[in-house]
Amino acid sequence: MNIPIVFTFDKRILLGAAVAIKSLFASAKETTSYNVFVFHPDIADDDIKAFGELIEGTRHSIKFIKSPSSRFKGLPKNNKSWTEIVYYRFLVAELLPQFDKVIYSDVDVLFKQDLGELYREDISEYELAAVRAERNSADMIGHKYFPENKKEFIYWSGLLLINSAKMRANNTLNRIIETAKIFNSRLKFFDLDAMNLTCEKVKALPFKYVTLEEIYVSKNVEDCHDWNFLKSVYKAEELNYAKNNPAIVHYAGVLGKPWHRKNPPQEWQEYADCIPNKLNRRTFRDWRKRFFSKM
Repeated sequence: MNIPIVFTFDKRILLGAAVAIKSLFASAKETTSYNVFVFHPDIADDDIKAFGELIEGTRHSIKFIKSPSSRFKGLPKNNKSWTEIVYYRFLVAELLPQFDKVIYSDVDVLFKQDLGELYREDISEYELAAVRAERNSADMIGHKYFPENKKEFIYWSGLLLINSAKMRANNTLNRIIETAKIFNSRLKFFDLDAMNLTCEKVKALPFKYVTLEEIYVSKNVEDCHDWNFLKSVYKAEELNYAKNNPAIVHYAGVLGKPWHRKNPPQEWQEYADCIPNKLNRRTFRDWRKRFFSKM
């Protein structure tokens, strides 16, 4: 099975991205070939060449597609992690017209299972499939409430199964851009909020595809900080199943990114130790965060 999968990142997150892609290949079944596409605004040619080393001797492929950040000029962002790059995931249908279905993933993850089961999901009636994050209500804890959003749940944008054909037909990219312009300063989690406000039908995926690290390493999921909002959607048994059978571990939340820690998780570090040396480097911001990290 050939599976197209998209990552979006810039020159600041090469280490995290390289580890994610390395783990993607390592967790693939022998019958799976990944066609990796990277949408970016500024990655240098020599770094792209280093990423090419990840596929040497494998059945997988990787291609970098440069797109200017000016495409999203004027949309809400910040000058830290959430620059225009957060909107690049919505370019999938436009930049990859040869595919009708594509997986998108954030790079602050570790892949633990093959994604063939995910890719075979029937989303013919949906623009996309995603993992439920919280029940949509004015009493939400982890996310911002928008009365304009009438869906029952809030969905994470970190792992998406995208129906590119339907998105092209529905002009979803421009609709999301328009939503971001209209709601502008009201948006808190820019891409997540804009996606949830725009896409009317979203298919729910199992929690194992966004197994939050806090859940993954916990002794008791009900003692986790994230349980406060997850319990509006999931039973403890469901989270325990994902904890013990994660497809993807997502390093989001209170524990921080592995490359910002003094002591990264061992399984993450094992991948970091075997990526090309050129990609195994931290930015000044990474070192600063690492200096102040308690992990």
